[in-house]
Parts: sequence; C-alpha cells; structure tokens
Amino acid sequence: MKSKQLFLNLFANFLSVFVSLFVSFFVTPYIINNIGKEAYSFVPISSNFIAYMSILTVALTSMTARFVTLSLHQGDGEKANDYYSTSFFTNLIMAAIVGVIGALIVVFLDRLINIPAPIVWDVKLLFAFSFLMFFTNIASNAFSVPAFSANRIDVTGMIMIASIVVRLAVIVAAFTFLPAHVYYIGVALFLATFTQGFLNFFAARKILPQLKISFKRFNLNLSKKLFSSGIWNSFNQLSNVLLTGLDLLVANLMLGASAAGLLSVAKTAPIALQALIGVVPQAFNPYMTIQYAKKTKAEFLAELRFILRFCAVITGIPIAGFLALSTNFYQLWVPSVASPELSMLSILTMLMTIASFTVLPLVYLFTITNRLKVPSTVIFISGTVNMLLVIVLVKYTDLGLFAIAGVSSILEGIRYLVFVPMYSAHVLNEAKGLFYKQIFRSLAYFFILLAVYSLIAYAMPATSWILLALNALLMGVIGIFIGFYVVFNQQERRKFTLAVLSKLRRKS
Repeated sequence: MKSKQLFLNLFANFLSVFVSLFVSFFVTPYIINNIGKEAYSFVPISSNFIAYMSILTVALTSMTARFVTLSLHQGDGEKANDYYSTSFFTNLIMAAIVGVIGALIVVFLDRLINIPAPIVWDVKLLFAFSFLMFFTNIASNAFSVPAFSANRIDVTGMIMIASIVVRLAVIVAAFTFLPAHVYYIGVALFLATFTQGFLNFFAARKILPQLKISFKRFNLNLSKKLFSSGIWNSFNQLSNVLLTGLDLLVANLMLGASAAGLLSVAKTAPIALQALIGVVPQAFNPYMTIQYAKKTKAEFLAELRFILRFCAVITGIPIAGFLALSTNFYQLWVPSVASPELSMLSILTMLMTIASFTVLPLVYLFTITNRLKVPSTVIFISGTVNMLLVIVLVKYTDLGLFAIAGVSSILEGIRYLVFVPMYSAHVLNEAKGLFYKQIFRSLAYFFILLAVYSLIAYAMPATSWILLALNALLMGVIGIFIGFYVVFNQQERRKFTLAVLSKLRRKS
C-alpha cells in the first residue's frame, strides 16, 4: 500500500470535513439564536428533499467511477473514454429533468409541508437554491471521476476545502451585513457547489488528460449499462430515505415544526460525526477498486483485513468520545435548547454508527463487485419496516421523537452487524463468518474506549471549551494507544514500530 498517497487522501478528506464541521459548529447556534430552531429545521429538511430527488440520479452517477477506473487499470483507455463521455451527457439530461421537478416542488412547497406563515418565502428560496445546487452537482459530477480513477482523492479533498471556504465566506458575509434569513444557507451551498464543479473540471484535465469528453463517444448502450448497474444504488437510496431521510419530514407533519426543530439540532452533531468517520473508509475506496482489478483474491483479502482494522481504530475514537462528552458539548454549544431530551435523541441517532464503524469498508465491496441487488433489497425492507413502526409508534404511543430517532438506528445497527459482514464474505466466495473475529475485536475496543472515556469525563468535567478540547485530546491519545494493542495483531504492531524507528533514524 502506498502510505504517502493514502496519507494525502486521508489528510485532505479529514481537512475538508473539519472545515465543514467548523462551518456548522459556528453557524448552527447563530441561526438558532437569530431565526429560531423552527426555521433552522428546514435546512436539513431541504437536504432531505435533495436526497429524495437523488433517487432519480444516483443510478447513473454512482457507477461511473467504478467502470472508468476498472477500464483504465485493465488497459482499455478507449472504453474508459466511452464511459466518461456517456456519463457526462447523460448527466446533463438528468439535470434538466431534476430542474423541472425542483421548480414544481418550490411552487407548491407550502402545501407539502408545514411552514410558519412569516417565513414561507424565506423557506421557498432556501429550497430553490438547494435545488439549483443539486442541478449544478449533477451536471458537473463526471469531472470528479479522474481524481478517483487515479487514486488522487487528496485533490478532491482540497477542492472540497475550497468550496467550503466559499460557503463559509458567503454565510459569514450574509449573516453579518444583511438581515437574518435562512435562505442564505441555500445560496452558499449553490456557490460552493459551482466552485467545486469548476475546479474539478480543470483538475480532471490535469490528472488524466487522456480522458476527454466527446459527444461522438456518447453511447446509449453504455448509458443503459451504467443505469442498469446502478439501478440498485437508486433502490438503495430510496431505502435509505425510508430509513433516515424521512424522519424530519415525519416530525414536521405529525409533531409540528417545533419538534422537527429539536430533532434537527439533535441530529446535527451525529450527522457531522458520521461524515467525519466516513472519510476514513472513503479514502481507501479507489485503492480497493484498483487492488480488486490487479491483485489475487488472497492479496486483496489481506489488504481488506488491514483496512478494516485501521478504520476501526481511527473511527472508534470520535464515536466513543462524543458519547462520553455529548451532554457537556450541547450545554456549551446550544445552551438555549440543551436538555436531557436533546442528548438522548443524539445518542439514539448514534446507535447505528456504533455498529457500522466495524464494517464500513465492506459496504463499498458491493459496488466493486457489482453485487448491489441483494444489499439494496435488504435496506428497502429495513426502510419499509422503519416507516411502518415509526408511524404506528408516533400515532399510538407517547414515544414521539424517541421513536423517530431510535427505530431506524436500531434497524440499521442490525443490518450492519448481521447482513453486511455475511454478504461481504458471500460475494468473495468465503465462509460467512470470515469477518466476525475482527468485528468482535473492534466492538471490544470500542467498549473499552467508552469505559475509559466516561471515567475521564467524570474526573474532568468539561465546563468550558478549553476543558472539552483537553478531554478530547487526551481521549484521542489514549484511544490510539489502546487500539494499537487491542485491534492490531503482533505482526502489524512490529511492522509499524519498525517503520517509525526507520523514519526517526533517517531524520537523525
């Protein structure tokens, strides 16, 4: 494994997510204080509507990188160019369709969801700019493929950082010099996405100049192939919407805008944390695709086992840390709405993350092997069960928001711990229990972390941001030390130690 390239990929992706977290960290309480949690709830609701519409587009966009990458690394540059051009022009057609649907939703938005009368136009403008952002993202999606195919996710991360800086600058300027309005978030997202697409266009020409877009290469049969291969990703997206994408909408329609506002605040930190830990396995996706194309199965499995262990160590630390510090975090971050209910909702949302961190790299294996039908069907069944249970529990019990936050998280946790590892072994033609030894070791590592972190949080109450930061730093150092001995085997520990000593000798 090329450690330098991996480090660049991880660093760039982590940096881009940290910048995004920085934006959310400061902007969220400002919006809540100036326009209220009810208005803020429409920010994630608009994002959920984008998720609904992506059901129509993800079938195509999700598989382009896979086919282009495999074609390139199998020596078929002509076929790679055919896929690349076909994807670009098909995306333009899809973007036009999405634009029409988005316009209709904006016009009739106040008839679709509950919007307080004073902010109807504000919310409509938020949705309008959010849909414009989505249109731009689809139209420029193909330009991100060359960086993936060349395993230059570091470039993608840096471009993401630039787009986030644009987003931050627009938000700060708008909320500083203009009256507070929630639609500024949509404007900032659109301009950030435009920047990202623009920079990806130039990066694509530099990274893989042999990939060129030409209408002559547009192939309807390839478009159908991309769509048919990715249709299960669309089905998967629909299922994810049923699992987690309708929770704020259900809260808005069944419990009101105020309840939806509380849930949106409770989900902000867990969603940001999920984005942060998702960076680690994502950094390995191009590498895994290339290894699958080039290596023997035994070599690929050896790499996959190491990736699972590495990701578990790195991602387990922030999850356990958040759980141990969540109450203090909310009291410092949003004191006006902090409450035991808010903390409990966040913890319920985090349950599926506790299960998923042990197997996240395996999820992309379904895309690499193009075995998406069964996973998508399982997610759809889970999503359908989730919606039925949530509606029944909200309507006939007093669980309210706890049902909305908890049911989907529990169902997702079961899927990650039972289905994902077993089906991953199946697509590799291995024994169903292939990955469970590693999963149990990772879970043991997590609960050790949680116990240690809870003691630290109790001994050093985080009553200020400085103390919270010191707690987090101490937890991070201790977590890496524990992971080194609990998760990695003796051979890997020796390998890392020798590598570190070798680098220290070179510097001296």
